[in-house]
Amino acid sequence: MKVGTDGILLGAWSDTTDAASVLDIGTGTGLIAIMLAQRAATNATIHAVEIDEEACHQAMENMQNSPWADHLTSFHTSIQDFAKQTRQRYDLIVSNPPFFSGGTFSSSQDKNSVRHTVKLPHGDLLSAVRSLLSHEGRFCMILPPMEGLRFRQQ
Repeated sequence: MKVGTDGILLGAWSDTTDAASVLDIGTGTGLIAIMLAQRAATNATIHAVEIDEEACHQAMENMQNSPWADHLTSFHTSIQDFAKQTRQRYDLIVSNPPFFSGGTFSSSQDKNSVRHTVKLPHGDLLSAVRSLLSHEGRFCMILPPMEGLRFRQQ
């Protein structure tokens, strides 16, 4: 999944006010992280986590070729492992996470990874955000309406 409307909306909608440290969970190509770097304070640090090695390398390349390269870092790891390994706390965390928790799988493994919650169950995402978000921090994500209601229940 290269660029989608939901990612563009999330990158444009997320409030970067007073966010000195930002984390993009599941950065994919790095689009949202780059958009946030463009909109955030000039000294903001933006970290991006991506489990897929090829996508992470593409995100790194896109970040390095952006005008905000000095503020962007991509990590090739799962958010579950990243949350265990870092002491960093973030003022803003964003995610355009996998959203299907059931249903029919695609014949494409790549599409299944980004659309279904197999590698990133919503409970794991919520636990990671709880441990990584600063006391006054904000979490922004985008989900379809039904999945959003289920997430809020968690």
